[in-house]
Amino acid sequence: MNAVEIKKDVYWVGVKDWNLREFHGYNTPDGSTYNSYLIMDEKITLVDGVKAYLTHEQIARVKSMVDFSKISYVVVNHVEQDHSGSIPEIMKLAPQAVIVTNSAGKMALEAHFDTTGWQYYIIKTGDSLNIGKRNLSFLTTPMLHWPDSMMTYVAEDKLLLPNDGFGQHLCCEALLVKDYPNDLVMKAAKSYYANILLPYGQQAEKALSAAGEMKLDIDMIAPSHGLIWSGKEEVNQILGAYASWAKGETNHKAVIVYDTMWGATAKLAETAMAEFQDAGINVVKHNLGISHISDVITDVLDAEYVLIGNPTLNNQMFPRVAAFVTYMKGLAPKGKKGLAFGSYGWRPGVAKEIKQVMDDLGWKTADVFEEKYTPKSDVLSQFAQRVKEFINL
Repeated sequence: MNAVEIKKDVYWVGVKDWNLREFHGYNTPDGSTYNSYLIMDEKITLVDGVKAYLTHEQIARVKSMVDFSKISYVVVNHVEQDHSGSIPEIMKLAPQAVIVTNSAGKMALEAHFDTTGWQYYIIKTGDSLNIGKRNLSFLTTPMLHWPDSMMTYVAEDKLLLPNDGFGQHLCCEALLVKDYPNDLVMKAAKSYYANILLPYGQQAEKALSAAGEMKLDIDMIAPSHGLIWSGKEEVNQILGAYASWAKGETNHKAVIVYDTMWGATAKLAETAMAEFQDAGINVVKHNLGISHISDVITDVLDAEYVLIGNPTLNNQMFPRVAAFVTYMKGLAPKGKKGLAFGSYGWRPGVAKEIKQVMDDLGWKTADVFEEKYTPKSDVLSQFAQRVKEFINL
């Protein structure tokens, strides 16, 4: 378990979680990593911890480079426990080290752990810390996605250490984006943004703006999850993607999300899909009995049209539809056009509950469409017309 050099005297000392399959309800079929970085300078600095149960691996990698007694600073960019879980053990091994974080980070550390005897260096945006040949600069990014979140920039290495920013839940043998298929990395980055950072688009825009104002010259972004972006082309690629996602920019694309019991709602979903296809609009259809909600929301991220179909059960939303609507409401995608549809047996009106969520999100919505039991050909024709009108909403 050796450290891996990513820049001269800057080492990856993180861990790989090959077995992770779920994160806050987010499907993670490719596992994840918890990246930590060791900067070898006059004042040796460790940036970020890892998940508690993998602490031994991080410790082994650090020890392959240096004894903990020689570490001067431990930067805590974010206190969520997949990044701070190892910090108590690190501080036992390096009691002389000073924790570098912001005031919200200090408060969060003290809320999670016994921090008796810990020393702190509290920073705010624009502050810097000299560690020898290098100067660390800091950018606080509150609510991207916790109050304590911040980023560390190493000017001499043109290196940004953004913790949860620009990451992916992706575990593989590679450490750098260039050593893995780019389309798969971007897919994972999009999924990560959609499921973790989507509610914080305004904060993401502010962070990108602040980084611009600080005139950060970046040729490597080393996040705390997934692979490292190296070189201007890769850096610009992920910065550009974040700028687009943060603004809520959409593609001319539709996402149809539905569940079904006896095929009635599925018939409506198929009718809607055919109308988008005939209109030459890219469309994706997700059956919630098959697709995971975190995969669905990834498609919703840049969609212009979102249609949600519900088969009424016990006068309520169908459970998987209700789960998706709740998940979507929390992530709060903006700037969509929405249409709620479905089927029922004896109580109409449940689709209105879905439309209300769409309205609450500020979407442009069409009137709901519901049919009792199985829709016949004339009803399907009526729904097709509704979808045509919706496309031009």
